[in-house]
Amino acid sequence: MEIAPLIHSRTFYCDFSQNFAARPNGLNIQWAMNKILPAMRDVDILNGVRRMFATDGKTCIAGISCNFKSFAEKYLSAAEYEEAEKYFHDERGREVKIFLGYAFKGSGVPDVSNSKLWQMFKQTVAKVWNNNPAETVIVPYESCGVKSVAKRPLDKKFYPSNERDDVEMFEQCLAERKDFCSNVDAVKIFEDGKYEVITAAQSIINRIQEAQKKTQPPPSSKQDQPSERPFQAQHTQNRKASSASDGKSLLIPIVAIVAVIAIIIFLTQ
Repeated sequence: MEIAPLIHSRTFYCDFSQNFAARPNGLNIQWAMNKILPAMRDVDILNGVRRMFATDGKTCIAGISCNFKSFAEKYLSAAEYEEAEKYFHDERGREVKIFLGYAFKGSGVPDVSNSKLWQMFKQTVAKVWNNNPAETVIVPYESCGVKSVAKRPLDKKFYPSNERDDVEMFEQCLAERKDFCSNVDAVKIFEDGKYEVITAAQSIINRIQEAQKKTQPPPSSKQDQPSERPFQAQHTQNRKASSASDGKSLLIPIVAIVAVIAIIIFLTQ
């Protein structure tokens, strides 16, 4: 398996780049953005993180959307947190929100820990953090190990969200190559990302299902069916016209016979 960092983040002086902060060469940028941006919606007020996976059939992308500070607090060691602290805010003191992930090719599930995600950031975005204007770091694919995941049938589109299950669902969708987003808290995220599987609060799942019902075409009714009456009326008219035509055709020979008889009588007088 081959893997490369894929990171969407602002830097100290510069806003988000439409080419990513770090990415591999040859990535379908627009497709990747269309999957990642919905997963980053309102992460600054999100309770927890979102895990996202998508594939275009050739390249896979996966990662975590969150406030960078929240990621470090929850998933990094004390020493790693201390290193990462300088990247928590931009020049205006705003907390940095980030998609911290990777692109990969090959079969299986890549073995990428939270510490590995931090190392990807250090090796790419951290090196250009203070650059102005911003610079996209282009990185090569490198070999990566794979890991086994617990088999869990994904026979539904919506699942309740919680931290432990979100991680398991994320890894299972990687294994089955199904587009996924966890911790969805708005219908718009699901609609824009067009994910195959999501986890969310039950209230959000209910709203998504109601929105889907409203967009489904109504069942056909009898009013939509063509009426047979016009055909029947036309058929009746055709029969009447045919009867009239038949009457006229019979009248012609009768008139002719009468005329012949009249001529014969006139000549014999």
